[in-house]
Amino acid sequence: MSDAKPRLLMVGHMYATAFNRRKLNPLADEFEITCVTWVLDDSTLFGLPLAEFEQADHEPQYELVRLPVWPRGAGITRYVHEGLSEVLRAKAYDVILVDSEPWSLIRWQVWVMARMMQPQAVFGEFTWENIERRGLKGGMLSMIYRLAAWTHDFSISGNEACRAILLKHGAKAETNLVAAQLGVESADFRPASAAEKAELRVKLGVPKEGFLVGFCGRLTAAKGIGELLAAVEDVRARLPERDMQLALLGHGDMSAELQTMAETKAWLHVLAPRPHREVAEFMRSLDMFVLASKPVRTGPNVWEEQFGHVLIEATAARVATLGASSGAIPEVLAMPEAVFAHSDAKALAAMMERWVRDDAGRERLAEAQRQRTLANYTHEALARTWGRFLMKILELRRADS
Repeated sequence: MSDAKPRLLMVGHMYATAFNRRKLNPLADEFEITCVTWVLDDSTLFGLPLAEFEQADHEPQYELVRLPVWPRGAGITRYVHEGLSEVLRAKAYDVILVDSEPWSLIRWQVWVMARMMQPQAVFGEFTWENIERRGLKGGMLSMIYRLAAWTHDFSISGNEACRAILLKHGAKAETNLVAAQLGVESADFRPASAAEKAELRVKLGVPKEGFLVGFCGRLTAAKGIGELLAAVEDVRARLPERDMQLALLGHGDMSAELQTMAETKAWLHVLAPRPHREVAEFMRSLDMFVLASKPVRTGPNVWEEQFGHVLIEATAARVATLGASSGAIPEVLAMPEAVFAHSDAKALAAMMERWVRDDAGRERLAEAQRQRTLANYTHEALARTWGRFLMKILELRRADS
């Protein structure tokens, strides 16, 4: 057997920005990696140009190939790559992995080309989807899931509910891995001393004194922003001596409404979105982070939190982190004492009050959460998890040949 590293081709829109490619460097210790992703265009993320998220923040140990998409401006599941055949002709791959949902066009484009041009490679997919649709759409998706299970060699699920859907439709348990898609940079998301927190708060434009609660992400009702506001107001009334403040960092359809509210609520601070490399400063300034997401069930639109990457960013910074009982949040936190009933502002207020009152207990919770994140969710830890699994898949292929 050759001592050369197996060749891994990864295809996915998520890798368009440098921040999301950090996992690839430690994974490159075991694989020779080629990463195919979008050409940067005028798309936006959290209200900012996508290019602002691409500033180089690591020396790549992999080959990056940017390809145009067709049709221009298509959604993340409705595009194919122009020029993909040239990539597949350039070298032979051992593993080909697409980061996209089973019904995405790019998933099927890569599969068809891989089977035609790289028959020796094992083909797999990463998917987040954690809710089964109903009605006609559900029936159609069920057929697609079954076809996906029949045509892939392995799969990676972003959460346990996703794994259950794949297995229900024919995927094999032994060739499925449950793992996060992206890790966290522990060198950036690290604990801050009291003095550092004060400096960071001044820089962010929030009060350096008081108990600071934060949220980062899409400012939408689905993220439980309304419940979080109500809970903070409740706890402020119960514990006025703690001078609780709430900082919201992000962009969404509630942005204008929240800005208006902040004009009359001195404790509410709505911060402009910023690239990932600056989010660490926000997380490190906090005393508590809350992700209050709730299920969406509005006609054909259904959604539950598929992971909640901000959870591992906050916990890496040793910030006590609370999450709602929606989607994958409980399995990411894996600590029942940090999980409250979704869509219930009173339940959130009660849990917040408990941890605000108990300074020593909150510090223990934050440290336990940080250690779990360091063990499971850093880029290095995640690369080890993915690497071991992909090596196992290659061993199974060799055993079958």
